[in-house]
Amino acid sequence: MPIDIRSTLDNMAYQLAQYDSLNPMDIKIKMVNNINKLSTSKTEYLVSNMTTLIDKSLNKGETIDDKNTQKEFISFLLSLFS
Repeated sequence: MPIDIRSTLDNMAYQLAQYDSLNPMDIKIKMVNNINKLSTSKTEYLVSNMTTLIDKSLNKGETIDDKNTQKEFISFLLSLFS
């Protein structure tokens, strides 16, 4: 998995932990375990969508939120952290 995607997911895990007053390491461990269980097609889905979001954020200056991200992908991301 590309480093920019790994670091973005890591930052998301940390922010979710802070938001829910949880141990960031527990969230990161869940995330890694869940990512390791993904099928090849789900991993490709994750990488493809994360690449798009990172491009929107870094190169196009867009704020990433629930209004410009597919709801299915948001649900998919949340499942990685739970």
